[in-house]
Amino acid sequence: MGKKRTKKKKTFAETVKKKTQKKPFRNVKEDGVTYSFLDEWLLDREQARLSYVEGWSSSGLAVPLDFGLAFHDCLEWIAKGRSPKTIKKKILDPYFERRMQSKNKLRPDEVTKLRELLAVAKVLFEEYAYYWSEADKDFQYIFQEASFKVDHTLPSGLTMPLRGRWDAVYKENGKIWLMENKTKGQIDEEGILASLPFDLQTMLYVYCLQKHLGQKVEGVLYNVIRRPGLRRKKTEQIEEFVDRIQDDVVKRPMHYFMRWRVEFLEEDIENWVSKSLDPILEQVMQWWLSIQSNPFEPWDSPLHYQNPSALFTRYGRSRYFDLITRNRTTGLYRREK
Repeated sequence: MGKKRTKKKKTFAETVKKKTQKKPFRNVKEDGVTYSFLDEWLLDREQARLSYVEGWSSSGLAVPLDFGLAFHDCLEWIAKGRSPKTIKKKILDPYFERRMQSKNKLRPDEVTKLRELLAVAKVLFEEYAYYWSEADKDFQYIFQEASFKVDHTLPSGLTMPLRGRWDAVYKENGKIWLMENKTKGQIDEEGILASLPFDLQTMLYVYCLQKHLGQKVEGVLYNVIRRPGLRRKKTEQIEEFVDRIQDDVVKRPMHYFMRWRVEFLEEDIENWVSKSLDPILEQVMQWWLSIQSNPFEPWDSPLHYQNPSALFTRYGRSRYFDLITRNRTTGLYRREK
């Protein structure tokens, strides 16, 4: 009897490699860069490459992030002139069902937490809209949640597109302001005010807005909503918990709703571009040119590296920990253009 040939089984590493041997998800030189990419690239070039070039992303959204996403949607609609009642009906009321219909299935405890977060978001948004209703009457909104792509010429002569999304842009008393909306648990007012003139996202967005409009942008209005620090008691129903939070918000609204205006002079932006943005982008471009011949196997480039310290963050392991250390794609999926 003849010898039976058996088909060699591919290793998991070979399977992953085959999956990744596609056209890059994004071409840095042609598609440009975002704040998120730059922030990740400065921390770890390998993780930035996995996300931006190969297109890997987390397959699930952590429930705590739903609070910020839902509130962000509400702020977009209020900038468009919709009433709080309409926003509650169109955004917050159906949010739970839409989330439950997503591919990412939630555990029972996550479902309970989602209900709680959305109930809190509803009362917090209601009080936010009331608190700022008079102050916002003079705002003439130019953009709300507007995507942008602005070409930036580097000192080397190369051009790199800069991309992103402005939360809101408005005019008040003839002056143009960028509005940055943030939901935060911990708020350090002194730290925020000190860091904004150097903050990568804020300065990048102000610079791109000024370049896009072709006129001066006065600065940024940093609009912060504090996530309640109160915790639900074991015997407390969600309705009782929400009532307790609303009472606290009504008593001290300034604890939950804060705004700071930071003005920028022309020379502030010019100095930031020359001392921060240009040097960073020149290095990004050199890195990309050194790996673009084979962006899926970048290790021949002396400009590419994996930062071991970036595998662990204050929130725990990096989302790419298993992919980098074990070649496992559990919890990840590849985005398509």
